[in-house]
Amino acid sequence: MELINSTSLRCFPPEMDWRECIEAAARSGYQGIEVNFDGQFELDCSLSTLQELRSCAQQAGVRIVSVYSRQQWKTPISSRDPEKRRRGIQALERLIEIASCLGAPTILTIPGAVDNSILSPDVEILPYREVYHRVQEVIGGLAKKAESNGVILALENVPNKFLLSPLEFRRFLEELGSPAVGCHFDVANCLYGGGYPEDWIRTLRSWIKAVHLKDYKVSVGSLSGFCDIFEGDVNWKEVCLALREIGYAGALISEVLPSYKYHPEMLWETASRAIQKIIIDIRSH
Repeated sequence: MELINSTSLRCFPPEMDWRECIEAAARSGYQGIEVNFDGQFELDCSLSTLQELRSCAQQAGVRIVSVYSRQQWKTPISSRDPEKRRRGIQALERLIEIASCLGAPTILTIPGAVDNSILSPDVEILPYREVYHRVQEVIGGLAKKAESNGVILALENVPNKFLLSPLEFRRFLEELGSPAVGCHFDVANCLYGGGYPEDWIRTLRSWIKAVHLKDYKVSVGSLSGFCDIFEGDVNWKEVCLALREIGYAGALISEVLPSYKYHPEMLWETASRAIQKIIIDIRSH
């Protein structure tokens, strides 16, 4: 599989019809899209809706490379609350079905949280060891369904105060030892968390199944520091070299958001050009 210039549908204005988003993505040079099921699409959407989505993408010449739902933050699989945990597992089970239906190879998976306050109004802070074992148990159980459906649960490095180093993240995946579990690596999230993206890439290597691209300004030091690709402090030269070294092939997904208030197309068009530059740099190293 080659490098795929991709974007998340979250990069488009929420009032923009998803069909127009896909057409705009194709016009801007994107070859793939990541679909979020918490906006124009919901987890309980009908089979006919999924079929229309897949058909529309195919007609536009765009692949569906990943699926996601922020429901995972609200009902984390690490929760002590059995009902929340059950709903979190149900969300991932549904995403497995959706990914299989859409032909999407990966599911952006939130690996629970020691602290889920970033995206949930119902804050739950748990002991690290407890989260580690509970998430392994849940993901280990879901891996069998994912494998039988031909999809991968790609755990993302997110601001959840969990799996904080590349060695720990790799060990977590190795202990699970499933071909249906990998990493959805976010370059800027890594920098925000105090890590070096190129180091994480070289450590996780073939466990990386999808990549999120945006940038981060370290001097800001908060969530407000996320910015457009090439505007922040990511060492893109080293990131491209590391991706080349590990032989990464797959989706490079823009997650630059929110969309601009005026001429929002400038955001996704600029991100597409940036990813095209990154692809050239990966191939030329």
